[in-house]
Amino acid sequence: MKNKFKLQPKVVITISVIIIIVMITSAYFELSESKKEIFRLLSEQSSSLIKTISFSSINTLNSSYEIENLLTQRLLDNARLIRSLDSANLITRAKLIRIGKENRLFRINIFNSRGNRVLTNRIPVPGHDHPEGKVNRYEELMPILTGRAQQLILGLHPAQHSEEERFAVAVARAFNKGAIVINLDAKDLLEFRKKIGIGKIINDIAGNRGIEYIVLQDSAGILAASSAVRSMDKIEGDPFLEKAMSLDSIFMRITRFNHHEVYEVVKRLVDDGDVIGIYRIGISLDDVKSVEARMYRRIVLISLLLAAFSVIILSIIFTSQNLKSISNEFSRFKTFTGTILQNMGEAVIVVDKDYSVTLFNNSAEELFKIKSGEVINKKLDEILGGLLSFLLAEIMKGDGETPDIQKDISVNGQIKFLRLSVTKNINDRGQIGNYTVVINDFTERKNLEEQAKRREKLSAMGELASGVAHEIRNPVNAIGMIAQRLNKEFSPEKDAEEYNSILKVLKDEVTRVNKIITQFLNYARPLDIQLRSVDAALFSEELYRLFIGQAEMKKIRLEKLASNSLEIKIDPELMKQALMNILQNAFDAVSEGGKVSINYYKDGAGIVFEIKDTGSGISPDMEKKIFDLYYTTKKDGNGLGLSIAQKVVSQHNGTIECESEINKGTKFKIRIPIA
Repeated sequence: MKNKFKLQPKVVITISVIIIIVMITSAYFELSESKKEIFRLLSEQSSSLIKTISFSSINTLNSSYEIENLLTQRLLDNARLIRSLDSANLITRAKLIRIGKENRLFRINIFNSRGNRVLTNRIPVPGHDHPEGKVNRYEELMPILTGRAQQLILGLHPAQHSEEERFAVAVARAFNKGAIVINLDAKDLLEFRKKIGIGKIINDIAGNRGIEYIVLQDSAGILAASSAVRSMDKIEGDPFLEKAMSLDSIFMRITRFNHHEVYEVVKRLVDDGDVIGIYRIGISLDDVKSVEARMYRRIVLISLLLAAFSVIILSIIFTSQNLKSISNEFSRFKTFTGTILQNMGEAVIVVDKDYSVTLFNNSAEELFKIKSGEVINKKLDEILGGLLSFLLAEIMKGDGETPDIQKDISVNGQIKFLRLSVTKNINDRGQIGNYTVVINDFTERKNLEEQAKRREKLSAMGELASGVAHEIRNPVNAIGMIAQRLNKEFSPEKDAEEYNSILKVLKDEVTRVNKIITQFLNYARPLDIQLRSVDAALFSEELYRLFIGQAEMKKIRLEKLASNSLEIKIDPELMKQALMNILQNAFDAVSEGGKVSINYYKDGAGIVFEIKDTGSGISPDMEKKIFDLYYTTKKDGNGLGLSIAQKVVSQHNGTIECESEINKGTKFKIRIPIA
């Protein structure tokens, strides 16, 4: 039955309207978010820029102060040297000229206590009359001449007889005789200031694209500005600038400069706690508006494309209705088929043409003890060391279709008896699409058959033993009686010692034969099972205590792995005898330093007792005979231990299994129904 759905005109109109609304809303939000993002980036960049300019300005001021300090110290050192020479009356005009040249000092003047210059290193220049006695600096040097100061930093000042700048310091002469003044030509200092000054920084940065202006401004007016600035708003009367002047934060706004909008960022400049002014940086919004215009164009284009796509999609919807219905039906069928395959009782493995696993159902996971996630998309020969390589061999053996094949493989040390069939699946192009492998696990059935055959064999052997024992016992008893009479009634005169020895051997052999006959009869006789409820933990603890002494004596580690309470119905004495026979075999097989473990656990509707050792192991040929009556590999063994154990387990409607590897050890599993 086909499921058809037809779009109505109202539905088409509604969908179209919804799409238009979604496109307009989406375009609005995209534009809004994009503008926010652009201004966020602009804010981050402008904040970083104004912080950099402020930091550079402070560094420039500090550099200038540091250079002036170094110059001052140098001039003071030279002045102190001249003072020392002056105090020793070693100063002459020639010496002052030499000191000035050697230390690159522009002018050295020595003044008396009245402020008159008495000595200088100045070399007269023709046409420039400057008499020595006519220079007086009393007002300027008063703190030194009156004794209130020992030195003065006169700093930068204009030269008296030229337009040049000088940098000067003064120190007191010895014995209050006046002052020594040293001048340095400030041309180099001023040039350096121009190179690293705030104005230089402002103009260098303002030359970058997108920066309209940079201004350093205080309450009095403009301190420094880029070349494009002619005038700026005053700080007073502008709440925005007043706030920026009062707080140490970065402020931003959109304002106008030269008749167009700019993005202005403002931050005050503080040096050592003193507010110098505020920096104002105007950033052009041309790029932002250009990006905004591009976004508008892109949104319009995207809206048109979406509209076109909407029309195409609506057209496609009409043509895809039946296809979708068919696809749904196919998906349901595929899901149904996959569910069946996943939950089949048989293990199902699907392999593609490259021999990679594409399906590994639940039964396959349980059979091979592998999760499907570990094998899907892996090659057969790559799975757990080639565990499934036998499947690859069967697939490649023929054309992919095989009758039932029986195979024995080892999974986690346990032999599995499998029956499998391989079917190739052909796709619609006539090529092999994949292979389906169905595997039936007949291990349990085969084990049950083996157990049944073993019971029948042992039953037949028991009946034969019973008959033979009865037939043999009478003549053996007669022989024993004759031996007793000979011992009592006859006493040879010669070779008495040999005679008595022969009689002793005869009686011992009769006794041994009688013991064997008794064992035959006991084995053939049905067991009297007395079932009662037993706690598996207490039962296991009793077995452990019976053998712990022997383990310590042989220096073998005996482990009891389980201790949880679990009630079962068994004949405790008979079951103890059966498990003791198996435990004794384990102790006989394990050498010093080995290990024997006792364990039990619930498995389905039964309990499994597990006895495991790390002994020499049993070969596959011997493993098939260990439950046979009188089969033994021990010199002093009678071959009844495992036969009796199997009989006891059989009488409890249970099974006994043996797994062994040479030089690795042996494990016996005794499975008994709980109730």
